[in-house]
Amino acid sequence: MISDLLREEIKGFKNYEVNDIECKYKMDANETPFRLPERTMEALSEIIAAANVNRYPDPISRKLKRKLSEYLGVSEENIMIGNGGDELIHLIMLSFVNKNDGVVYPLPSFAMYKVYSQIAGAKQIEVSLNEDYSYDVDKFSDAIDKYNPKVIILCTPNNPTGNVMKREDIIKILQLKKGIVVVDEAYYEFDGETVVDLINKYENLIVLRTMSKAFSLAGIRVGYLAANPEIIKCLNLVKAPYNVNSVSQALALNVLESEVFKDRIEYIINERQYLYEGLKGINGIKLYPSRANFILAKFQDADYVYKSLIERGILVRNFSNSPGLCGTLRITVGTREANNYLIKCLKEVLA
Repeated sequence: MISDLLREEIKGFKNYEVNDIECKYKMDANETPFRLPERTMEALSEIIAAANVNRYPDPISRKLKRKLSEYLGVSEENIMIGNGGDELIHLIMLSFVNKNDGVVYPLPSFAMYKVYSQIAGAKQIEVSLNEDYSYDVDKFSDAIDKYNPKVIILCTPNNPTGNVMKREDIIKILQLKKGIVVVDEAYYEFDGETVVDLINKYENLIVLRTMSKAFSLAGIRVGYLAANPEIIKCLNLVKAPYNVNSVSQALALNVLESEVFKDRIEYIINERQYLYEGLKGINGIKLYPSRANFILAKFQDADYVYKSLIERGILVRNFSNSPGLCGTLRITVGTREANNYLIKCLKEVLA
């Protein structure tokens, strides 16, 4: 009986799957290898005590929003904070997408665009990237003209391919003035290019960010977006009143204030180049240049390589059976120790 009551849009639905495999080196989820900053660890009990967890959290995360406004260089009224970037994508769909409305997004890209589009009952319009995973702005423009979508999602740097979309191409999409344009900049800190300065120039622009990547806070689930105040008002109509818990707000604020993340970002960028150069010298691997904290690599038998790495204590992300990603594995940049061990293991596996 229960299955008969299920919404039609999610019958046969396949949700996002998370690997739960214990390995010494976890290089599959685009997390950074750093724990909380020492300054934050030393003050942890004070931070939690000050969060007053017996009370409901600040519904709009005022203190964190104030600090993020400094970081982004925009007004507090331009910012919304969510329970990870995932929740914010969901809120965008809830706010703007009716059943059978179009949602345009790249393929391949972050799986949750498809998931939340399907939950919303949207028409999913997947625009294929070029063979080298670069964006073709004309393809996107044609799809937008043809389907007149409510939401257009552009991921830059793109996950899992690591490539970026040029600023001028994003502006071309914005100037079409068709639908909400979401530019997902989850990996911005590893690239440095942004369009957040355009949110008040283009009323249909949303820039999505997260504290899960560069800030090493994947476990506390804090994401945020920047947009003009009218969009923020629309999103607040469907947001739960206490969507970000008090401890997450306090920890995110403390890490932002410590600024230790700047050195950590530089470390990851340097290690990305080191890992790329190390992998480049191994026969049997095709690499794709990346501006994020991961590298996409193609193999003749990716499943074999994936299993062989697990046997050696390394977990990477296997995309070999995903549309547009045949034969690929995504490798998160780790510490020098982890990167060296990965290079050593791949040399053994592909010998």
